[in-house]
Amino acid sequence: MPSPGILVYDIGTTSVKSAIFNDAGTLVASVSAPYTTEYPRPGWAEQDPDRFWEAAVRGTREILASPPFLEQAENTGGGMEIAVIGLTGHMNGCLPVDGEGKPSHPELIHSDSRSGAQCARIVECFGEEYLYRETANRTNEHLSLPKMLWLKDERRDAFDRTAWFLNSKDYLRFKLTGILGFTDYSDASLTGVFNLEKKAWSDEIINGLGLSRSRFPELKRGVETAGVLSKEAAAILGLKPGIPVSTGGGDASCATRGSGIGVAGDAQAYISVGSSAWASLLAPGPVHDAGRRMQHFYDLDGQSCNVCGTLQSAGAALDWAMSLFTGGTPSSEEFRRIEGELETLAPGCEGVMFLPYLMGERTPHWDADARGVFIGLSLSSSPRTLLRAVYEGVSFGLREIIEVYRDLAIQVDKLILLGGGIRSAFWRKMIGEVIGKPMLIHPIPTHAISLGAALAAGVSIGIWENLDEAAARIDLKFEEAETGDLSRYDPYFNIYKDIYRRCKPVFEELAGLRGDMTSSLLR
Repeated sequence: MPSPGILVYDIGTTSVKSAIFNDAGTLVASVSAPYTTEYPRPGWAEQDPDRFWEAAVRGTREILASPPFLEQAENTGGGMEIAVIGLTGHMNGCLPVDGEGKPSHPELIHSDSRSGAQCARIVECFGEEYLYRETANRTNEHLSLPKMLWLKDERRDAFDRTAWFLNSKDYLRFKLTGILGFTDYSDASLTGVFNLEKKAWSDEIINGLGLSRSRFPELKRGVETAGVLSKEAAAILGLKPGIPVSTGGGDASCATRGSGIGVAGDAQAYISVGSSAWASLLAPGPVHDAGRRMQHFYDLDGQSCNVCGTLQSAGAALDWAMSLFTGGTPSSEEFRRIEGELETLAPGCEGVMFLPYLMGERTPHWDADARGVFIGLSLSSSPRTLLRAVYEGVSFGLREIIEVYRDLAIQVDKLILLGGGIRSAFWRKMIGEVIGKPMLIHPIPTHAISLGAALAAGVSIGIWENLDEAAARIDLKFEEAETGDLSRYDPYFNIYKDIYRRCKPVFEELAGLRGDMTSSLLR
């Protein structure tokens, strides 16, 4: 009898990752199919949703023919058969589709911050305190709601053709099943239109802004099924029709379950370093923060609540710097060579520091006008000095997030590290030293998000009874991350925090000038 396999699609900023897990939660095979993100203007970030589907098709056909999958199928005697499909993808987006599921506009993804005027209007209409009580989140350009209003104001034709506002994994589910109009509680939580206490869309916000309730999808738990693979999609993918497709969840909620929190000893939280980076942990419900610094969104089962802080540009900042200072995208071997050179430089980079706010910043500042800053440059500053400053700047940004947990009296003594950036031993060590806490390395750091989606999918068809049982039954082997002197970065971190405060007025002035230039271009 064939053993059950779980196929997962993880929609990221740069690619769709297709992965297959077995019913023990072990990664069998994975394939990454890249695509581009468009940045047409400062602060704008768009993706064509059809690229998600094309990448999923390429990835599926490649993974089903990959030696690891074929070898696993042979070793199981009866072979391996895909029993369920799991879904995850980037959150905070605005993906408008018409009644037939055709995108009416490119998706404005999580890092898009063009909707400052719409944010101001939302706050003026309701007040910051009301919005925070209603949604447990700060109203900000990175949420879905202001992006919806931007479409209404600036792309009215696209807005009028929109039947549903979705997130990335919801669109891919439609392409798989032909069914529209569903999302899960985790993605709904970060739209800015969702009441976490009532677990329902906020009619007060929707009506107050002149939006239509019909455009907001039906809510399901991420551990439920939401349809089956259609004959049309199956033929394109090379799969059998009728495979259950789970509701799935946002990438951060899947990362939480895939991180191993609760089964990895005494680690209470995790840090994921990808294009963006975030730290998160599970709590019974939202944690009140007078500064409204953290985001809150539901777990995949719609019960516990993630308390999460996000650094907008992490790996994206490093990729930008590597391209700028090396003239292209270094190979893996070249990357290791460069990091070996950077390791010989002393902390503090000879007085050069970097703010990684290339697309604005979220936790703790929530400032869409913030921009990247190098400070302390001299004639002796080399490209290598600036590169190391980028690594350090992102690490300092992560420490700022962890310090918010301390301010909120949330105990975090040990963290799990995951995400593509964690493959760098140089960066892992730096993050551990900057934050000053013990770290555990996830055994499959680039697939922890996919693992969380696989667990939810497995629960949806009864492989596991619930997420806690699934987490307890999978066998994750964590390693202790290497650390060095946990205090040598402290003086530089104190300066790092002060740079933003001093630069904030300049950010505001530059934002005004950018706005004037954009207006003149549009006239």
